[in-house]
Amino acid sequence: MPLIGIIPNPSSGKDIRRLVVDADGIDNQHKAKIVRRVLRGIAATSDVATTTVAVMPEMADIRRQAVDGLELPFPVDVLDTPCHGLPEDSLAAARALADRDAAAIVVLGGDGTHRVVAKGSGDVPLVPISTGTNNVWPRRNEGTLAGMAAALVADERVPLENACRRTPRLDVLRDGQPIDMALVDVAACDIPVPGARAIWDIERIHQLVLSMAQPGVLGLSAIGGSLPPPPGDDRRALSLEIGPGGQQVMAPIAPGLVVPVAIRNVRWLEPGETVAITFRPGTLALDGERETAIGNDDDVAIRLNEHGPTMVDVDRTLELAADSGEFIMPRRSPA
Repeated sequence: MPLIGIIPNPSSGKDIRRLVVDADGIDNQHKAKIVRRVLRGIAATSDVATTTVAVMPEMADIRRQAVDGLELPFPVDVLDTPCHGLPEDSLAAARALADRDAAAIVVLGGDGTHRVVAKGSGDVPLVPISTGTNNVWPRRNEGTLAGMAAALVADERVPLENACRRTPRLDVLRDGQPIDMALVDVAACDIPVPGARAIWDIERIHQLVLSMAQPGVLGLSAIGGSLPPPPGDDRRALSLEIGPGGQQVMAPIAPGLVVPVAIRNVRWLEPGETVAITFRPGTLALDGERETAIGNDDDVAIRLNEHGPTMVDVDRTLELAADSGEFIMPRRSPA
């Protein structure tokens, strides 16, 4: 009996960066409507006789708003996990779903939310829906289509090796041992304590490690995306030293915020390579949020790991299903 999980982060898209940039807000009523469309997509596509859905509990009660007045052919349960309004809630929900062998997890949030979920989801495929401030890892998938893709993956009606792809991650190492991870970027900044967590002032950043660097994204990853790829090669992960003495690029690091960034050194990375954090003391920002304090004597490094979370490619999944005739309805007998 395939289980599909839904983790809607009520706090995504509400950090301090929205006070200093022109970002759109996504309130929890909007998120409830997205979840409602996800459920409709699952109901229209899944084998409803065997499907179950479980939603993370959270203080905004997005699940209740989503199912209000909605007739569904399957139960929408609430996970028995903590509900404290903290990132750890998403981590606990992801672990619970992984322990129950969930077939897919639909996640509503930005890079930070998906990072927390990925820490607990193991090999469960994630269906991302971007509702955060920075949305490099999660795609702008529409809820209905995300629900349809989740159902197709859960029912194994498409080849999972083609519908899903393994994404890289950045392992944070202290004394050679992993202590945390990021999906997109790790920034070493000169702010001594995490505080408000979110980072947006490029002058406070001195080192930057990126798992991906594509043009057309917002956030710190856009700095790498503003550079040309290595000669004769594709874009890939890279490490940057930020500061005067080298080239300068224009980068959209947040909605409505395009700034010049001085880059002193660029190093393109291969899977398994490690970058030592030489700037200290300060803090490490993981996917845009300051998480880890580093002291003068700390031995901290970032390792590019190609075995990160599995992402469901919604467009590709729907294409595979259409190509194999999954959407053709049975003929009706004439009356």
